[in-house]
Amino acid sequence: MDDIVNITGTDEDTLSSPSPSSFEFILLLIVEIPAILCVLIILVYLFSNWKIRVKHSLRNHIIQILVIISFLHMTLDLPFTMNSYRLGYDQYRTIPFCQCWYWFDYTLISTSIFLTATASIQRHILIFSAHWLHIRKRKWFLHYLPILFCLIYPAGYYLIFIVLYSCDYSIDNDSLYCFDPCYVSNSILFNYDWIVNIACPLLTIVIANLILIIRVIHSMKRVRREQALTWKRQRKLTRQLLTLSLLYIAGWAPSTCVSIVQTLAQPNLFDDYPQLKYCYYLTYFVCPLQPFVCLIGLPDLRKKFKRKFKHMFTSRRVTPFVQIQS
Repeated sequence: MDDIVNITGTDEDTLSSPSPSSFEFILLLIVEIPAILCVLIILVYLFSNWKIRVKHSLRNHIIQILVIISFLHMTLDLPFTMNSYRLGYDQYRTIPFCQCWYWFDYTLISTSIFLTATASIQRHILIFSAHWLHIRKRKWFLHYLPILFCLIYPAGYYLIFIVLYSCDYSIDNDSLYCFDPCYVSNSILFNYDWIVNIACPLLTIVIANLILIIRVIHSMKRVRREQALTWKRQRKLTRQLLTLSLLYIAGWAPSTCVSIVQTLAQPNLFDDYPQLKYCYYLTYFVCPLQPFVCLIGLPDLRKKFKRKFKHMFTSRRVTPFVQIQS
């Protein structure tokens, strides 16, 4: 991108007091490297037998999309954030770059949260009412259309309110970071964004999983012995969803609660408690940790790993030498 200006060589007045955060950078780097390897392994595994593992397996659809989103986030988005932590400022701060960066980042984050909320609802159908999806029209309405909405709505919403939203952008040369999107200054749009695009999906994840746990416990009490195999499959689906949901709740609930308190009660919350900024730092770990959680829903791949590791350790054993006397 030729129009991106590298500000590394700007004068000292422009970068008033950059404060690199080496700890945050190193911690993200430690997590990102194995996460990228995990993503590549999962994608190779899924696409190696596309029809069986993805096309005809409804439970793997959202997993595959989340893994792809994690890969895009870790290769095209998170490196810029890590670079900002390393330098103490955003290296590229032109209007086109900042708009594209914000659009890409917000779209991936919102899409991931919406997909997890959708998976939390669809798991009820896959576990307790899978026969509903035997009819093609009903499958499209209950399974494919919600996923398409999760992919189209965030991209379209942030394209309109970050890239196309009419606003006079002015670059402050004394600022160390990219300017905020213009819609943030509009209280209605800002509140709609974090309530509808963040808080509501998170609340859906919590409620749907609580109801799922109650239904699962109730089903365990009345399950018959001949249904043990079916229940084992249901238990795997439940465990996978709960782990993925806990990841999003742990990563996003603290920052969401802080935003609610700051908006409704204490606007100067960060001035009084600067340590709360680490609540937002937690959100950066959701996408890198997501592939490891998705492994829970791929038992065949886990078994392959176990066999390979077992073979590696057994092959290294030294067999004793026995001399045969004639």
